[in-house]
Amino acid sequence: MKHSDAVKMVNGKTGRQSRKVGNNTYAEILPNGSVGIMLHSTYVVTIHEDNTYTLRNGGWYSPTTKDRMNKYIPGYVKQTKGEWSVHSNGKTFPYIEGMTIQ
Repeated sequence: MKHSDAVKMVNGKTGRQSRKVGNNTYAEILPNGSVGIMLHSTYVVTIHEDNTYTLRNGGWYSPTTKDRMNKYIPGYVKQTKGEWSVHSNGKTFPYIEGMTIQ
């Protein structure tokens, strides 16, 4: 999801700054203009205005965390033999907390 689409999703028809988008999951427009996808108390995806994405799992390597990331990033997060990897733009990277992808 691109930044402009994320902003439209949050704003809706009434110009909201926060919207529930799933179980225990909210999308919020952050003070710096980015859109944060919060699962419980962790912004699992932050979509920046330059269409880069910061990924955080807060230490939770759960299927739900991975599902939320996969819903909003270009590419996907995969688990193989207990290790997470990020697949984006034809490249594969090991998952690192706080990593940024394009």
